[in-house]
Amino acid sequence: MMIDLETAELAVIGSALLTNGRALEDIDFSPTDYRHPTMEFIHRTMQDMKAAGQPIDLLTVSSALMKSGEKVDPTILHRAQEATPSAASVDHYAGIVTDAATLRRLYGAAEKVKEMAAGGGDADEIVEAARREMDATQSRARSTPVQFVADTIGGTIDYLEEEVASVPTLWRDVNHIITGLRPGALYVVGARPSVGKSVVALQLAQALLQHGSVAFVSLEMSVNDLTTRLLSNELRIDMGKLVRHELDATDWAKIGEWVRNRRQVPLAINDNTGMSFTDLKRFARNVHRKAPLAGVVVDYLQLMAQPPGDKRPRHEFVADMSRQLKILAMEMQVPVIALSQLNRSSESRDDKRPGLHDLRESGAIEQDADVVILLHREIMGDKTDEITFSIAKNRHGRTGPVDLTFAGHYSQVRDK
Repeated sequence: MMIDLETAELAVIGSALLTNGRALEDIDFSPTDYRHPTMEFIHRTMQDMKAAGQPIDLLTVSSALMKSGEKVDPTILHRAQEATPSAASVDHYAGIVTDAATLRRLYGAAEKVKEMAAGGGDADEIVEAARREMDATQSRARSTPVQFVADTIGGTIDYLEEEVASVPTLWRDVNHIITGLRPGALYVVGARPSVGKSVVALQLAQALLQHGSVAFVSLEMSVNDLTTRLLSNELRIDMGKLVRHELDATDWAKIGEWVRNRRQVPLAINDNTGMSFTDLKRFARNVHRKAPLAGVVVDYLQLMAQPPGDKRPRHEFVADMSRQLKILAMEMQVPVIALSQLNRSSESRDDKRPGLHDLRESGAIEQDADVVILLHREIMGDKTDEITFSIAKNRHGRTGPVDLTFAGHYSQVRDK
């Protein structure tokens, strides 16, 4: 027998009345899924009574509704009990209500998308807004079926038998800790200015280039700056000579050969300093269309542009950006590397070594990241050629420091 929506809504209320409120705990259901506000109000009233340890039946709920001052049809609870064939089927009734609510939201979202499209504007911005509207249509109360370990262990064994799908970095001891760069993971590299995070980012990109294209978003350096560092790194040409444009015949010969042999290097650099997150996603997808994407690098997170009209405090915006980068990694199934500025507090400590709490503007960066690498290097003195990678967070294993060599004249970090 088909149950219409009104009967299903009454049956959810009736099931709660007939079970002294127990049915409220047996279903994954949001009161916002009711079509009529009165039904939502009754449901929430019963939830409050249940939480307060009060009995739930026809008389007690009727009394609570009368005391509330809300105008509620006094016959509705009687009709709810009469409309309930069996309280044991409450999950079925709730499913009908939730599905109908999803369809109503879907229709409303489609109308909003239609209005946005008719109004014109940036097509990619409209697509992202449309996705958000559609994602919001699904009831948050619906959950996946309960599965115990006995149900999932087969899949886990299959997963363990697969080769780890990670790209090794260029540093042996770093790989021993983080096992390379994994698809779907967010890697945050934090440091104070001039320590070397852009050098590290470029070398991580070089590792990824062995497996596909890399979308490199540079909000601090120009295309020429980054390409110069790449040439210094790969050709062992002193950065000073490149910066001063004092190249000799040998240097030009190296560059000429590199250009001939590396014409197809799939490194795409975007140095648009006003880049929004929508721009970043568009760029990554465009790179992927030209060559399969192996990773995304963002240098650096705090320089992402806040859209016009966005009035959120800066720390809330940065928190949202870090979350969106994690989602991007999972959607495109590539590692995303985000550089982050650290605050000055580490400089006041005796050892000047940074910690997770030094991540600037948002603790959400730490929460969203799968791996956090904090860089420490003395930029003055006799130890400028020593750099420490402190693996401060690692969802895939242990943490700890790795000491490496910083060869700034070649824009390079090397194993000791």
